[in-house]
Amino acid sequence: MSNSNISLLENTAPQDSRPLTEPHPVVDRCQSIWQQFNLRTPRVAAYPDTVIPHSRYLRDVFSVVDNGDIDAILLTSERQSSSLEKFRSARGLFLVPVVNVSGKPCLAADVDFNLASPKSWVQTASCLSKYRDQRARLSSRFQSPTTPAVRMLAYLFVSGEDLVPIRQPNSPYYYVYRGFSNTASATMVAEALANKGWLERNFFDRYYKCDGCQSHRLTVREECPACQSPQLSEADLIHHYSCAQLSPEAGFRRGTALICPKCSQQLRHYGKDYDKPGHVQLCGRCSNTTSEPSIGFLCQDCGMHVGGDAVSISDVFSYSLSHQANILLANDTEDANRFPITQMRYLPEELQRRITELASQSGPAADFMLVEVQYGSREQVLKARGEINLISMRKLLADNLQGVLGDVASVYSSPEREYVLFPGRDVAGFTAYLREALDHAESVLSDKLNPTLLILWGTREDALP
Repeated sequence: MSNSNISLLENTAPQDSRPLTEPHPVVDRCQSIWQQFNLRTPRVAAYPDTVIPHSRYLRDVFSVVDNGDIDAILLTSERQSSSLEKFRSARGLFLVPVVNVSGKPCLAADVDFNLASPKSWVQTASCLSKYRDQRARLSSRFQSPTTPAVRMLAYLFVSGEDLVPIRQPNSPYYYVYRGFSNTASATMVAEALANKGWLERNFFDRYYKCDGCQSHRLTVREECPACQSPQLSEADLIHHYSCAQLSPEAGFRRGTALICPKCSQQLRHYGKDYDKPGHVQLCGRCSNTTSEPSIGFLCQDCGMHVGGDAVSISDVFSYSLSHQANILLANDTEDANRFPITQMRYLPEELQRRITELASQSGPAADFMLVEVQYGSREQVLKARGEINLISMRKLLADNLQGVLGDVASVYSSPEREYVLFPGRDVAGFTAYLREALDHAESVLSDKLNPTLLILWGTREDALP
């Protein structure tokens, strides 16, 4: 497109004598981009209002509608992006992209559209096309997401992107997830899905967090060990040879002279009467001196103080759809119910053979349930008792558990954890029974392992989040 057409759009639109019914060359060219991507004129819902920049032309490029089949959300003001998630939930628009036409950067948007930038037209068309194609592949079970977990899975699938933290200084967590303005809620949902095998975690960053309000906005500082004041200043030490007095220079200073506070002798010659062997930190609040200031953290949101040796660590992750999730999200056939082959390689060999046998005899793998037993106190027991004792305790728990379960289910062990295979469909009833059996099996142990259950596979309905 020529520069004259762009400048005409940006600078002379109010004086344009072209009839309102005659399309602008910019609009024609943009419409041709939609056609190249096999797109109709995109039907969009404007948010937060219908006052759109360059409204005359954008309403030709996009078709602004109130309801019906919608292809995208047109974000008209980046200042309202924090409440965008509520709008999407209320309108059921989690499966369409957000197109930013506000003219200002916005982390909540999937793509920016600018009438003066032909490159943005192509990027927008590509984004709309990708969402459209992914929606067509999405299983009918996820086409109308209602719960937060299903919304997140469906959104990640149609967007084709991972759930990656985006650095955002305005957030108390210092980051947000695109599409989910409530960072705490999104993290809880993502963690729950990861624990069920729907998402895979990838380490992103590590923060220190406030135990009072969970904020990551903590300032780190050197403090006085006596009063926790950060009002520290560096002071030279003076060592008086004759009486061995060692203290900050301020204690010797009397005007321009140096007088020993211990023996009252004047110090005249550096190297003969005294020397300066180093320096210390002097507290301006309590006058305490220290060569090793302590490290402290102060929350900028609630004011809570915590020492460096007691501060809590918060690891932040990005999340990607697991192989199992991709299969189920994109497939309406019974093949989607078969246990993922890629997940088999992490299981004990004997358990792999049993799963293969069950699948070949019974058809869909939904005929059995697989539960992983994890140990909440594993690290504490390992540190206190050592690896040999931990292994012995796990073996005893596994033996006790198998004794309680009898022929109902089978217990298998790997170097890291135990698995329980239940060849049946009564998932809800079995998990309650297994929890009770675990408590009984653990009761004879000298230390508590605090076992928890993670369902790796269940029936078709129970596999859904």
